[in-house]
Amino acid sequence: MRSMTIAALAAGLCLSALPATAQVRPDNFSGGRTSDLAVLCGAAANDPNVVAASNYCHGFLMSAGQFHAEITQPGGRVQPMFCLPTPRPDLATVSSGFARWAAANPQYAAASAVEGVVRYATASWPCPDAPRRATRGSQAR
Repeated sequence: MRSMTIAALAAGLCLSALPATAQVRPDNFSGGRTSDLAVLCGAAANDPNVVAASNYCHGFLMSAGQFHAEITQPGGRVQPMFCLPTPRPDLATVSSGFARWAAANPQYAAASAVEGVVRYATASWPCPDAPRRATRGSQAR
């Protein structure tokens, strides 16, 4: 009995380390704010909308990541805003990380969801400093 009590207490402590999750509401799917996406990405397993919320979150994160990869192709004009590690984190890790980041950064709650994702990714996976390129006016003659 005592071991069950200790196990329950340990599980409660682990859960209390996670940000409180809000109940998913229909307007979270169309709100378009960082706070809306954070609710969807952080949906609790017992939320009646957890499957839809998780699917939406994962689709949004994949789309934002693919768009970033497309506009930051090597040799292009746009430099990457974040650089994912190898091996790349899985979607469950990214979605829960985003939800925690959003809870810790409420100043971005009203920002667009894509801005929030980019801010999270930039904070989580900064790119190494790239060597400075010579500009036309600074080239030695």
